[in-house]
Amino acid sequence: MSHLINKNQYFYSLDLFRGFCGYGVAICHLCAFVYGNQFLEYLSIIFVEFFFVLSGFVLYPQLLKVIDNKKNLLVFYKRRWIRTLPLYFVILILVSILTGYFFNKDFFKYFFLVQKFLPNLIHNDYYPIAWSLSIEEFFYLLFPLILIFSNKKNFIKISLFFFVFVIIIKFILVDKFDANYYRTGTFLRFDAILFGFLISHFRNTFFKYKKLIFFSSIFLIILFLFGYDYFTTNKIFSFNRFIFILMMQIISGLTLLSFILLEPFLKNIKLKKLILLFSQQTYSIYLFHVILIYIFNNINYSIYIIMPIYLFLLFSISTIVYNFFEKPLLKLRPKI
Repeated sequence: MSHLINKNQYFYSLDLFRGFCGYGVAICHLCAFVYGNQFLEYLSIIFVEFFFVLSGFVLYPQLLKVIDNKKNLLVFYKRRWIRTLPLYFVILILVSILTGYFFNKDFFKYFFLVQKFLPNLIHNDYYPIAWSLSIEEFFYLLFPLILIFSNKKNFIKISLFFFVFVIIIKFILVDKFDANYYRTGTFLRFDAILFGFLISHFRNTFFKYKKLIFFSSIFLIILFLFGYDYFTTNKIFSFNRFIFILMMQIISGLTLLSFILLEPFLKNIKLKKLILLFSQQTYSIYLFHVILIYIFNNINYSIYIIMPIYLFLLFSISTIVYNFFEKPLLKLRPKI
């Protein structure tokens, strides 16, 4: 499904970005969790961060309609939940059965997406990618409630205040939690999606500086990659957690804008169809790839054998899931 930014404009570049992120996470996680590649586990973190800023960016026009008409709030909820929750519940059940945790306490924490409300709330984090869904779903639930008390004149000021407020809270709490919870705690990461929302609002201003966007994104990505040892081994200086997340957010915003700059080069119809195909698979790839990792973790073969099989299965299964599960549900969503 291409991302509609306004009534007249599709950005296939965002579909490309989405597919890039989905396969990036899946490939990095296979290398990290099956073959112990810690650098690619580190790299997977930035791909997930990309998803957050993308979510906020593409939600912007829908949330504006909530501001225009408060009755659209329930429509917004229905659209988001129909899109995200049914497939999540199905795959959560499959993962839980596969790992032997079906219907235990941790299962219900995942089910209600509260597993990252507090540190160490979950005993066994057997579905580790679900933390990002917790942030997404509770952002969908809570942020629009803030917006319905705003209007077109002040909503951006309120959004900026909320964004800065979360940043300040994270700065104050920088040494109160371990690095993992500091990055994945549900209420500590609302700013990640909100950042994409703000970028969408100011995008025309940003696009006045196209060269700066492109070269800054390259520079910061290189800095992120070379900062692996510093951010993963420096346990004494807790402030580096704050710097790390702030850097990821800036990189995510710049990378998203850089992908949009590719839009004029994506005019070929066959290329657009290919991009759309990969984009449609992304959500099921993100949720489902953990199951394949559990399976391949028990198979002692070279990564050069496993990787093609893994990618083929991801592509095939996700295409089937989209066409026979996700797509029929998408047709049931109310229009906003």
